[in-house]
Amino acid sequence: MRYFIHYIIRRVQIKHVVIIWLLVNMASAFFTQLYSDEAYYTLFAKHLDFGYFDHPPLIALLIRMGLILFNNEFGVRLLSVIAITIALYFTFELAEIQKPFLFLIAIFSIFGLNVLGFLALPDSPLLLFTVLFFVVYKKFLRKESYVNSLLLGLTITAMLYSKYHGILIVIFTIFSNLKLIKSRKFYISVAVGFILFVPHIIWQLNNDFVSISYQLFERTASYYKGSFTYEYLFGQVLFYGPVSAVFMLVSAIIFKQSDLFEKALKWNLWGFLGFFLVSTLKGRVEVNWTLPVIIPLLIFFLKASSTRPLFEKWFCLLAYPVIIIIVLLRVEIVYPVFNLKVSRIDDFRGHRELGKEIIAKCKGLPIITNNYQRAGIVSFYTNTFAASINVNSRRNQFNLWHADDSLRFKKVAYVNNYLDEGVKIQNPVYKDYKVTIIDSLPVMNDILINTRLRRLEVNPNETFDIKVVLLPKKAPDNYRDAGNYSTRLYASLYSEDNLLNKEVCPLPIDLLLKWNKGEYNFHLNAPAQSGNYKIFISLNTSEIGIWSTKKTIYLTVR
Repeated sequence: MRYFIHYIIRRVQIKHVVIIWLLVNMASAFFTQLYSDEAYYTLFAKHLDFGYFDHPPLIALLIRMGLILFNNEFGVRLLSVIAITIALYFTFELAEIQKPFLFLIAIFSIFGLNVLGFLALPDSPLLLFTVLFFVVYKKFLRKESYVNSLLLGLTITAMLYSKYHGILIVIFTIFSNLKLIKSRKFYISVAVGFILFVPHIIWQLNNDFVSISYQLFERTASYYKGSFTYEYLFGQVLFYGPVSAVFMLVSAIIFKQSDLFEKALKWNLWGFLGFFLVSTLKGRVEVNWTLPVIIPLLIFFLKASSTRPLFEKWFCLLAYPVIIIIVLLRVEIVYPVFNLKVSRIDDFRGHRELGKEIIAKCKGLPIITNNYQRAGIVSFYTNTFAASINVNSRRNQFNLWHADDSLRFKKVAYVNNYLDEGVKIQNPVYKDYKVTIIDSLPVMNDILINTRLRRLEVNPNETFDIKVVLLPKKAPDNYRDAGNYSTRLYASLYSEDNLLNKEVCPLPIDLLLKWNKGEYNFHLNAPAQSGNYKIFISLNTSEIGIWSTKKTIYLTVR
């Protein structure tokens, strides 16, 4: 038996690894319902543009192309599955170590890769074009030709159109080889990348650089939590697998670089991990943001294993149980064999049943939801367009689409999980949700709140003013109170997540716009204790909630 296993191992080739990976992930893509982010990006694909609130547009294009072939979950994911597969093939080729069976064990032991391997997320094209960037950069180091310069520029463009994190690959590569600053051919690559990225820059300009504002400022937490850092560190270990993470990081540490290409890999590995470690000082970091480091991790692991047979043996022995757990989890995602109560797994379930139930209970009315992710799921599984009105939620693409404009003062069916009234959803995955009929929907998301303040310093117990100006996109009558719902301008003072005080403008929004030109002065008292606080300036509609156009002012009491 042992000889038979060794025979099989020796016969495995990279083409077999690629086929196995592709088939396994295509099966997952076919049988698994959409994750909420995927459904959200599918809405992007149906409204193609050069940019979106959250991300550049390449993932939308990939989904659109897949949907042309298959109008289902498989079509949504098809090109992302292919992109990850191609990325892994070129990663193996870059390592130049012919150990395909070890590579097979390695990729199936990485938890995050097994999840992202079949999902339609921006990480998929980013991983593909990052590895293609390294392929071309390796050729560029050997010969700085015009062809290689052009190809390098194209891969830079593709990385940036995939995800903004792509710029880090370019920056850390330059740091690894400062002679690039003197290379005329490298400047050609940068110029090509910039020129091809201009359409997205123009889109940002036309939309007030909304993505930049969101990524740099709106995602920033108002105060630091130690959990941001240790969750990031612990999350990285889980994301890359408890076994593979240790073995691959050790490989990267002990591996001695011998040329500029390997130096670039090391700079990108530690640069990426270090950059997002520092980013935890500003807020929570998602574990998948470091996905491109899988490329150098796998390359260094293969290179280190080539001269350390005992290292390879122990990795395989410890990786097999992890692979079994990952396989069971992948099966559980598709079908609840063990009926695990895990929210992340539940995110893949119950959507088809939800769609049928919503159609039956909405009585032909326009459908709305209270957040962008749920809007994506409802839209996909009801085969209609369900707008998000963005209450009690962050800003997102629906703010740019103004999708709720046409529903102002209309009768709508509101899919939500917090109002008391409504018909409950029977689906156990959505047991907290209900369909609430709103006879006249107020819409306030197209009012901009201007405070001209971002930070403020005051003394303890000091009284201070905050001038607020509302900038509506429509005439004041469009913002009158509707039915049983009234909307008012609020200033809410918080210490961390605890509400300390709130002030409310008594005027309805339409009268505030008519009589005061949208201007109002809040008179607030500073807390008695020194420290850092935050003030939310928001439009609150009774029962429905807080509209996403709120502004945050960071208050420091000396």
